[in-house]
Amino acid sequence: MPFVIVVRFLPSGRIAGALASGVLRYPLRKYALGAGIAEATWATYSVGLGYLGSAVADNRLHAAALGLGVSCAVAAVGTAIQWVARRRAPRQRPEGGGERDGEGRDDRTSSTAAV
Repeated sequence: MPFVIVVRFLPSGRIAGALASGVLRYPLRKYALGAGIAEATWATYSVGLGYLGSAVADNRLHAAALGLGVSCAVAAVGTAIQWVARRRAPRQRPEGGGERDGEGRDDRTSSTAAV
């Protein structure tokens, strides 16, 4: 679902995200929920940033700098959330080949080497 939400903020991301979700047969309910969250976030962010920029800054350059700063802050928060979510996700060990024991040896060869 994070892909569905984030791709909406990229140029032409709505089309690419919808096509990718369809090709990958992403569940419609999850896609609709992600798209709804993304649209509500985008609308709130855009309107709030416009209102804040016009209310705070009389100078257009200051308003543009404020908008750019808030956009960077929002992007940083989104990146941090994704980073934390990935760190907390359980890691799955690959099945079969390439597993190693605690000393860096291949499990398959260490059991046969002792025989």
